[in-house]
Amino acid sequence: MKAWLDVIVPHADIRKGGFDEAVFAADLSDVVAQRGPHEYCDATTFFRKTYPTAGLQRLMLAVLGRVTGTYPGEGVIQIQTPFGGGKTHSLIALYHAVRSPQDTSRLLADVQPELRCALDSLTQMSPAPKVVTFVGTAADALSGTTPWGDMARALGRPDLLQEHDRTWTAPGKDRLHELLGQTPAIILMDELAEYLVKLTETQMAQMLAFLHELTETVKVQQNCALVVALPSSAPYGEAGERALNQLQRIFGRVESIYTPVEGEEVYEVIRRRLFETTPDRAEVVRTAEAFWQMYQQLGEDVPASAREPAYRERLERAYPFHPELIDILYERWSTFSTFQRTRGVLRLLAEVVADLYQQRHSAPLILPAHLNLANRRIRQELLKHIGNQYDPVVSSDISGDGAIARRIDQSLGSELARLRLAESLATTIFFASFSGGERQGVGIQRLRLAVLTPEVQPALVGDTLQRLESELWYLHTENSIFRFLTDPNLNRIITEREEGVQRQQVTDAIRQYLRQFAGSRLQVIVCPTQSQDVTDAPPLRLAVLSPYYFHDAEDTENLVRSLLEMCGSAFRTYRNTVLVLAADASAVEQLRSRVRRLLALKNIQQDQQLVQRLSSENRQLLESRLRDAEQNLQHDLLNVYRHLARRGESGVQWLDMGLPTAARRESLSERVHRFLQEESLLATRLAPKFLLDRVLRPDEQEKPVSEVVEVFLRYTAYPIVDNRDVVHQAVQEGVRLGHFAIRLGDRVICREEVPLSDLADAVLVRQVPEVQPPAPAEAPAVTGTALATSPAASGLREPVAAPAVARRYHLRLRVPSDRFSDIFRGVVTPLHKHDPNLQVEMVIEATLEAEGSDAALSTIRETLSQAGIQPEEERWD
Repeated sequence: MKAWLDVIVPHADIRKGGFDEAVFAADLSDVVAQRGPHEYCDATTFFRKTYPTAGLQRLMLAVLGRVTGTYPGEGVIQIQTPFGGGKTHSLIALYHAVRSPQDTSRLLADVQPELRCALDSLTQMSPAPKVVTFVGTAADALSGTTPWGDMARALGRPDLLQEHDRTWTAPGKDRLHELLGQTPAIILMDELAEYLVKLTETQMAQMLAFLHELTETVKVQQNCALVVALPSSAPYGEAGERALNQLQRIFGRVESIYTPVEGEEVYEVIRRRLFETTPDRAEVVRTAEAFWQMYQQLGEDVPASAREPAYRERLERAYPFHPELIDILYERWSTFSTFQRTRGVLRLLAEVVADLYQQRHSAPLILPAHLNLANRRIRQELLKHIGNQYDPVVSSDISGDGAIARRIDQSLGSELARLRLAESLATTIFFASFSGGERQGVGIQRLRLAVLTPEVQPALVGDTLQRLESELWYLHTENSIFRFLTDPNLNRIITEREEGVQRQQVTDAIRQYLRQFAGSRLQVIVCPTQSQDVTDAPPLRLAVLSPYYFHDAEDTENLVRSLLEMCGSAFRTYRNTVLVLAADASAVEQLRSRVRRLLALKNIQQDQQLVQRLSSENRQLLESRLRDAEQNLQHDLLNVYRHLARRGESGVQWLDMGLPTAARRESLSERVHRFLQEESLLATRLAPKFLLDRVLRPDEQEKPVSEVVEVFLRYTAYPIVDNRDVVHQAVQEGVRLGHFAIRLGDRVICREEVPLSDLADAVLVRQVPEVQPPAPAEAPAVTGTALATSPAASGLREPVAAPAVARRYHLRLRVPSDRFSDIFRGVVTPLHKHDPNLQVEMVIEATLEAEGSDAALSTIRETLSQAGIQPEEERWD
């Protein structure tokens, strides 16, 4: 599809943006006096820009047919439409037709045959009909002349009504018959109601009497026609209403009512008045078809009427405008008494076309969304009907450098910002918000119709509309109908309350929510400021820093180092029991903004007087937003506090836990605990041989179990453990399997069950008694994610074992799809490390020696345990 401005060309004055608004305000008296715009005074130009609607042709045929005798037209005709509906334009068409019949006949070539015959006859009449005009806005009641005196002079009989003219006395029918019976004449009268309100009561009575006698006379004079333009409502106050009622009673007895423009004829009227070329038919059809097919695909997302074949024809007829734009103007804005219907539509659309032409607008059709409310001329053309109180509404919410809708567009990135979807939606809602009747506002179906082009993804409309609802200040929604009002909505109230929330209040609230969502999986210390705030003792502790301390900031690094290494003035003993969470600098401001909004919402909720003033819809919206803000806050905290610090072997070690999963609801301590497990930094179980290989020195035959525990709590080279029981369980299991013994007092225990309560005072013994029954042939115990390494070449005697033989290891699993990565990291990788040439199948079976396989098997079993996966089969052949 081509851009509309590549298919149809506006008139030169519109292209230059310097057109005179007077070209859309026809005045019969100016045409008669040859002082009006050239477009009206020159017959050739007038008819070139005039579309001969069916109503205009009927009117011209009735009048011209009557005076030429070619068609039995009515003698008295009333043209009645709202202001700007084409009444005066029709009178000017009749004036030019009688005064310039040859030009009229040439320019109105494509008209009905009867009118063609009347025009041809008119060019041949001798004498030619006279035209008598009376325009109430031009006539002066104090000029010393009367309308009937002026009529007599125009018809060449000034002496006939001279006394009536001097005494301001209406002539009778006989005198009028005498006046009108000599020469064919057409009498054109406009703005009668305004003239009547300028008269004295005596003059008004004589004027009404004259009009009454005139209608009675003309209806029987076959060579004469009277055409009167009356508005459907008077804009002159109570006096104007009375005058109009009296005129309607007089003309209502004898006249026929004609409407110059009806239905979809307005499309062609507008196109003829604004554009100097006729669009290429093939391109018009192509564009209409593309839009109509889009509506077919959207289905019930757009009104049913837009999916009917007739709408495709409307798209063609309205080109280059979208029918929705014209409909809103005619059905809503024209109901304002000040809008003047067709005249107002033309004036506004001329401004719109001029603005878009200057922008080199690239859309295939001109939609309601394309009105540029940042253009002062366009904005003022609307504001003068609804009031300047809506100017701040446009500036703050819709269009302009600081408008919220424009900021939303800019926040979407360059590709989406180019579409201006937020501003387009807001513009359309504003445009559809007003009428002189009850129909105000717009639903989402018609919003799509007024905004979407084939290049815009339909889903973007709903997403963008949600942002407008949550951010604009004057947008109101009721029963799914959107409209703008001057009353601020809940968004504005929230913004005002947010401005009253102090920074310290936000910080205090964040600290409160940190405590609320800390969880109990670890012992949590919120917002420590000095090292002694974190005690130097087991169990595992998590320090969550104040939101003022950002990850990567120098002061944060100093505080974290102090927390991990010191406790007051002393060096920290249990360095492997302290973790620190710090905030992400890029996410903190968003958190502060959301907490500020939550506090504002709570403040509004507590203001009962304000709540009572809110509409029921806004009260529900307040509850909904407050609920959503509270529910989302936990996820926001997890998103901000994702940088985890621990004491590494060479200093502070920072770990990024990444963005949290939205669907997973967990506390801060639960997330840290899970992350450490996934990264194999925290052990919930230990392999017994790990204690021999990594905790006992090669020359160390015995070590108190309490000191074994202390190793894991003090030294960061060892895995983190939840608590002492993790180590005690490893000792318990090692004793049961015969990997080592313990000594309790004088008794050495091996290959027996030992209660955990006995281990606190026990001593771990590397060398087991030599005379022992063979250990049960069973797989090593499941270990934590801290792995046991191969035995060191210490020379110490290990438990008696059979010579190493190759056996086939079987592991059959059913693995959920979202845990494949866990299985690969925790199952396949250890097997591959054991033997790089190992082939792994979907049913995990691997050939390896039992001796030395403990490390790999420990990791496998711990991973399966953490993932919640039970092997269907695990055996040694």
